[in-house]
Amino acid sequence: MRSGPGALLGQAGAAAVEFALSAPFLIFFFIGTADFAIAYHRAIQLSEALTAGALYGFTQGQTESGSTLTSDVQSFVQNVSAVTLSSVSVAYNGGLAAASCYCVKGTALTFTGPFTCGSTCTDGSGSTAGKYLSITGTFTYTPMFPSDQIFFTSPLTQTVLVRVK
Repeated sequence: MRSGPGALLGQAGAAAVEFALSAPFLIFFFIGTADFAIAYHRAIQLSEALTAGALYGFTQGQTESGSTLTSDVQSFVQNVSAVTLSSVSVAYNGGLAAASCYCVKGTALTFTGPFTCGSTCTDGSGSTAGKYLSITGTFTYTPMFPSDQIFFTSPLTQTVLVRVK
């Protein structure tokens, strides 16, 4: 076994080689982690913008309806969003007649009706027919590291539904 300054140089050289071999994997791991964290943060910002739009739509929906309400809410969501949205779409009563009331069922937001406003829905949920505002926002995330694009192939899309009347 060697001792003295030569032994320390040998250990330092081995550590440098180990670091050189492992550094690319560490960098790839940390950049990938940062990409996922940023994408998750952007998804939260999208959710916050749509939630704010739903609250705005609920308050404005007490006095407005139809195309006036949808354009106001769409402008509001685009202005309040912390991210640049690829698209924002707002539908009053799922695009059906604004003067009628509907029931909503399922996770795909299926509107049934028209019904008399305030009448009990026939889907067995016990809810009452009303007027709804559906807000869908889309954001396309571009990762920092080009190889991470395989994990972010589709845009982030979220939908919020709020009963306005």
